[in-house]
Amino acid sequence: MAEVHVLRPAPVWDVVIVGAGLCGLALAQRLVARGQRVCLLEARERVGGRVLTQTDAATGQPLDLGPSWFWPDTEPHMVALLAALGLEGTEQHDPGDALWLTDPNRAPERRVEAGGVHAGAQRIVGGSARLTDALRAALPDGSVLTGSALLGLRDLGDSVELLRAGGPALRARRVVLALPPRLAQERIAFDPPLSAALDEALKVTPTWMAAQAKAVAAFATPFWRADGQSGNAFVRHPQAVLGEVFDQSTEPAGALGGFIALNAAQREHFRVGLPLLVESQLAQLYGIDAQSGTLVWQDWAQERWTCSDADRAEPPAWPQADALLRRGHWGGRLWFGGTETATHGAGHMEGALAAADRIAHALLSPPAAEASRDQATAIAGFTAAVQRLRALAGERYRQQLVRLLSAQQHEQLTQRALLAAADQTYSEALARLDAFAPWFGSAHTEQGRHALTPVLLKAFDGWNKALLDDALAHNGTSCALSNFPQDHRPDAELLRAITRDLAAAWREFALELNARLVAAPAERERA
Repeated sequence: MAEVHVLRPAPVWDVVIVGAGLCGLALAQRLVARGQRVCLLEARERVGGRVLTQTDAATGQPLDLGPSWFWPDTEPHMVALLAALGLEGTEQHDPGDALWLTDPNRAPERRVEAGGVHAGAQRIVGGSARLTDALRAALPDGSVLTGSALLGLRDLGDSVELLRAGGPALRARRVVLALPPRLAQERIAFDPPLSAALDEALKVTPTWMAAQAKAVAAFATPFWRADGQSGNAFVRHPQAVLGEVFDQSTEPAGALGGFIALNAAQREHFRVGLPLLVESQLAQLYGIDAQSGTLVWQDWAQERWTCSDADRAEPPAWPQADALLRRGHWGGRLWFGGTETATHGAGHMEGALAAADRIAHALLSPPAAEASRDQATAIAGFTAAVQRLRALAGERYRQQLVRLLSAQQHEQLTQRALLAAADQTYSEALARLDAFAPWFGSAHTEQGRHALTPVLLKAFDGWNKALLDDALAHNGTSCALSNFPQDHRPDAELLRAITRDLAAAWREFALELNARLVAAPAERERA
């Protein structure tokens, strides 16, 4: 009798995440820990996305060619994840004089930068890739498919079909695109097509660092420190090769990192001679010893899975994603992630983790309730938590302002620092909400609004005005802002713009709070 072969249907994954960068890996870890069947697709042959660390053979130093820094005072997701994974941070070296080179024919000027250049930044001990490697190690074997580029998505109603290069199609109940929005818009075919508004939101969101390049030179020792120099330098003339330089040493060895000032087209033109140009720039800043290092560099504009055509064609810009990118689509079967979609920490590793946290809360049910808590106690606990967050907001605004000034980012100082402080407060308030949500219980919902939404939002009464008033009072007495008249004494037009931005951020927070309250009872029933 002939043997009969039965074709079994391909498994349907609970979630397929496209993009094994920090956001995708962190989200996958969260979902797997809650029992979800997760597949992670990555077009590159490695995980990590823009997180890239190389080891210098001569000194053994980790050299970060992607993101290097996090700020413990303002980036709670990074602090929490590093602690959970048993990883440590070390302070970015800032002591000493910074160099400013404004004329290519003159020696650089030494300046004392009060408080340091990097405003309390830290680096991950062992390099940033230790973070993504640890997240990858926590995932089940076979759940990460590298060298697998997504070509298209087809909504099947009860699931989504994923068409990919180099392998059979996959099916998933939900799909998360944890990659830069512009790459999703340019490289993936959607069936049915995305709405015009969503397509435009993807198209206009810049990819952070996409068209940039970073170089790092490793040395036997950080020799510049002996001369009282911090390793920080700013080159501000038209012939600059490195626009900004910083100390990336792992003692006792030394390393100088820098962002290449040439644009993508110029780097391509000077590709063969670029290492020599970089070494010459370092020697002009730090002397002949700076030409003795081992140089590595990464041009992100040449990475097709990082840099979109639009990013390559436009000047760099800070990502400020449309709220559409933070909502579910195709009936909750399609979600967008990546650091560019975050409200707090966009462009940083913190933003990648904030995006992962947002999507995890949307896809997972909250933990089981404790019977000892009642609704009134939970409301009081949330209100008290908000009051503590409100008390911290003024100081967080000042921290964000210092960070922007230290990074020489002088455009829209007050607006950006206020929005960053507000977004951090909202992010932490939502985390407090999730902690108390199991005890809010079921409540009446009318026309999509949960009955407890206005009760909980009351804790924020007067919040926007108080935050703005505190910021303006600080600006008016700040010596650091005296050179920026528009921020030192904002005019009526700027104040209106800031008020509109804060109101928009508030509306998005209120909608997200309400959505989490409405979803919580149903998610508990499914758990």
